Amino acid sequence: MTACSSDAKDNDGDDLCQPDDQDGVVGGNSKVLLNVSDTGFAVGGVDSGSTQPNIAVQNTSTVILTITNVGTKPHSFHVACRPSELPAGCSQTSCFPDEAQVPAIDPGASVTVTFRTPAVEGEYAFTSDEPGDEALVGEFVLM
Repeated sequence: MTACSSDAKDNDGDDLCQPDDQDGVVGGNSKVLLNVSDTGFAVGGVDSGSTQPNIAVQNTSTVILTITNVGTKPHSFHVACRPSELPAGCSQTSCFPDEAQVPAIDPGASVTVTFRTPAVEGEYAFTSDEPGDEALVGEFVLM
């Protein structure tokens, strides 16, 4: 569930539950390749050599995310919610949709999911929820 509009309006009729957009850009399409190993997440193709765990995309954009498990055990992908910082009466949390949450992926397998990012900009932590994966972390940074 993402933070969404309500009937809350200011004196100018603007929707108080519509978050500000800091960079003035909203939407678009992004294809993201993400590897997960037994030691961490890394953005880029399987043989890219990347160790960067963070993904930067626009808010309110469509993302096609392909996650490849290059490790030796199953790993999942879960994006946490964050405070929306919107006024009272609006949703107080901003979350990625259920389509962005990926159950355990077997070693050597890939999963592709498509989803729309929330409107609220900022950092959303992602992890693997599998036992022993506490060190597998990264961030979706919505601009």
